[in-house]
Amino acid sequence: MPEGATEHVIEHEQGHRQIAEHYYQTADKVAEQIAAAYLGKQVSASGVDVNAEVNKLLQQIGAEIAAEYSKKLNPDLAQNRYDDITDHSRNDVSAAEAVTQVLKDVQ
Repeated sequence: MPEGATEHVIEHEQGHRQIAEHYYQTADKVAEQIAAAYLGKQVSASGVDVNAEVNKLLQQIGAEIAAEYSKKLNPDLAQNRYDDITDHSRNDVSAAEAVTQVLKDVQ
């Protein structure tokens, strides 16, 4: 928060926090769903340096999992909509009302 921020700006930023918390309430379930697709999955690696190939494969799989997680748990649309409604806290729209509207709209 900027030093000397007004109460209106502080409330606006708290609205962003509330939206993020809403999305992360289900983060563990999203992670479980993604992980379920990888449990028991068999992969093979070969090459001159098998350890290096295995590490490369594990990094690739980890990147796939992280990308899918980010895609499924992406609060950006809601956060951007919130900023549109509140004009980045420059208008008089209540942060609480904007949060309620955003979470209703994106469900």
